[in-house]
Amino acid sequence: MPIDRLAASCALLLLDWVNARYEASFALSEAAGDALVATDGRRRLGLYIAPLWEREAAQAWEERLRATETRLNGPEGAFVLWVPPGASVPADEPAASVFVARVQEAAGSLTPGATTEVLFPRPVAMAKTREEGGYASVTGALSRWWTRVTEKVQGTYTVDGSAVHRVTHDGEAREKLWDWIGVLSQGVELGQAIEFEVDEAWTLQRLASDTEPGLALSGVEGFTLIGAPPEIDPTDGILVRRTARKRLAAANEALGPLDVDLRAAGLVGIYEYLDLETAGATVKALDPSLYSRFQVVSIIADAGVRPTFAPKSLS
Repeated sequence: MPIDRLAASCALLLLDWVNARYEASFALSEAAGDALVATDGRRRLGLYIAPLWEREAAQAWEERLRATETRLNGPEGAFVLWVPPGASVPADEPAASVFVARVQEAAGSLTPGATTEVLFPRPVAMAKTREEGGYASVTGALSRWWTRVTEKVQGTYTVDGSAVHRVTHDGEAREKLWDWIGVLSQGVELGQAIEFEVDEAWTLQRLASDTEPGLALSGVEGFTLIGAPPEIDPTDGILVRRTARKRLAAANEALGPLDVDLRAAGLVGIYEYLDLETAGATVKALDPSLYSRFQVVSIIADAGVRPTFAPKSLS
């Protein structure tokens, strides 16, 4: 049975993190049911990777992701495209072809281990509701920086950014965006609205391990799209808690019988940026028996790995 692309891609990410953190040289060696096994020639590391949302209940969404992966024909290597929370992958033309072209173009210059952002223009509407004040009511991904937008306007405005699910991680580029919105606001008359475009930025990475022998086992050459169905909130605390409990129980079941020296669980989350993930705190609040047998428990999101539990050294 083919190895799941999400699990294999994120296993490689987790292995890269483990190898860098502990100056190790683990590489994937075999699949074992729902788990993967890596070895450094001396020790065996069992890996269990699973998402913090229910993929089984979103078959149509999963089929769309897989269909898009088959259309993406870029350079040789293994690439992962992270779908922001709430965002969708287009299925209809011409949007689907434009999407594929943008992703392939962005992938062309990536070297192993590198990341970039694929930009998709999204409409934003701004209306002026009062002459007085200096305040902007902002929705969508822009709302995280509503104070920065507010600082740039004179008067009271509404900024509908609901079509934007993630803005660039580049702080300098974000500051230029706030400045630009401030300039645009000066041309809006009271009671009027304007529409402009803001780039929604999706993280695209090329796996650092994509030239190593373990990649042949993992079967992740080409593109892997990782994202939760747009109709759910993958950051919802109740959902994350319920799913994390279920995934860790499954990890114990998958890794428990294996002849391995070390065990690691990677829980895949969908967050705008890795430093916004809250799943790690949720895991720490669960019953310790769910994670006490693992040397490493981590959250994998937005092209990175954030450890929840990790020892100072691997014995």
